[in-house]
Amino acid sequence: MPRPDGRIEPGQPLRGAISARAWNRAQDAADLVLGAYAGTEGGAPGSPVLKPYTWVYCKPSVTVARWGVLAITGVAITPTTSSGGATASFEEMPVLTGGTPSATTTAWCVAVEPIESGKIGKVAVGGVVQLRSTDLGKTPGAQVLWSDSNWALVRLQGGVVRGTFSGSWAKGTTKTVTDANRGSITYSAKNYFASLAGGESKACALSFVVDEWILIAAEC
Repeated sequence: MPRPDGRIEPGQPLRGAISARAWNRAQDAADLVLGAYAGTEGGAPGSPVLKPYTWVYCKPSVTVARWGVLAITGVAITPTTSSGGATASFEEMPVLTGGTPSATTTAWCVAVEPIESGKIGKVAVGGVVQLRSTDLGKTPGAQVLWSDSNWALVRLQGGVVRGTFSGSWAKGTTKTVTDANRGSITYSAKNYFASLAGGESKACALSFVVDEWILIAAEC
């Protein structure tokens, strides 16, 4: 009979005595000692090396290579208003779901290890992370700190984008804006402030607020 705290009595055989909860707690403790927890990497015990990004777990529907980009499509276990069950799982360790990014993706993450489809792995969701330059087109809103033809270093969800749009833009409507630095990326943004007259292509600035891109400035 396993003890409530997951420990075993002296002389008790290990087989069948260790619960999943006890084993997971042991793994969590090992992660702490080895530095394999969010924001750190292994080093001397008690002196983890800080990483520039924050990671969480993700269960993608597609296979992704290390430093590949995933669209965040939801959570693997949806919490409810009740305690325990799905809610307890979410409180203990939320797991995202991920898929292939598209032109309309606004929430995304970067795999910090290879993850097979349907398996759980670690992804960066904030801070500064490296990725392949060929994936820059999948990272709307990222601030590119450095890049060459192979690699890039970006700040996830930089928040403000410089773009261009054409035609009039009425208050309260949504319009497609093209990224001024990366023309292959477009954003669906909403104008909450004042109607803008049409004409030639105009410069603008967007910000990602809560769950949508909004217009914050525009060329007169």
